[in-house]
Amino acid sequence: MTQQSRPLPEFDNPPVSEVALAVQFSPLENWHSPHAGLYWGKIQTQYPITEVQSPLPSQIEKFGEEFWQRPSVRLELVKPDVTRFWFLDEGRINLVQVQRDRFVTNWRKVQGNEVYPRYEDSIRPRFEREWTGFQEFLQDKKIGDPKVNQCEITYVNDIPIGEGAQAFADSLKLFSSWWGPGTDDFLQAPESLSVGGSFQLPDERGRLHFASQHVRRQTDNARVVQLRLTARGKPLSGNEVDVMNWMDMGREWIVRAFADLTSPEAHKLWGRKQ
Repeated sequence: MTQQSRPLPEFDNPPVSEVALAVQFSPLENWHSPHAGLYWGKIQTQYPITEVQSPLPSQIEKFGEEFWQRPSVRLELVKPDVTRFWFLDEGRINLVQVQRDRFVTNWRKVQGNEVYPRYEDSIRPRFEREWTGFQEFLQDKKIGDPKVNQCEITYVNDIPIGEGAQAFADSLKLFSSWWGPGTDDFLQAPESLSVGGSFQLPDERGRLHFASQHVRRQTDNARVVQLRLTARGKPLSGNEVDVMNWMDMGREWIVRAFADLTSPEAHKLWGRKQ
């Protein structure tokens, strides 16, 4: 049995604190800031709260020689039409983000006791519904069809110090062998640790990026070990079927990587079922 043919790992109580699904597309030349207000009118019942944020930078996964080329630095004045808009529900748990070259849906914990609503039951259908509605809005206002060039899915996991780990050094036991005795057995357990890396997806369909660090959570100032997993790459085409197929693949890689990067002790703590 190959790894991909095995059932996906599943946990009763995963430490997920945020999930984001996003599509990036070529900048819509006919998009202007007032269109964000018109779009809000379409979704205001579900998302009555708005915020304005700085735009997200373009991110494209490159391969071969392009991967090793150092990115050039460009200074540009931020124009109003590249502003990123947030549309949030009453609890600020679910949000939609829109800018001229990006569409994102998020679920996140706000109070800390929210229950992760699961990918198949809630996260995936909501993204598909909102993305379809946004495309219909663009067509109705004759703004243009988004030419999708990247898909992205991110899972953020917050592991509080004290949940299976009374001190930071204990939290290292919740991960795979990232840190062990040194060659000369001189260094003891680190006070803090930041680890990151990436893995190629098959057939250059993208990459899985992971990063773990010891941080203070903004919502409650609690000390946590945060594990962020992001899959990013290009779908076969920009149609809805290919976009959702890519999202499903990216999510599978995230789930399997999460299980691979964490320890059996952690799996027991979070109630792994398979």
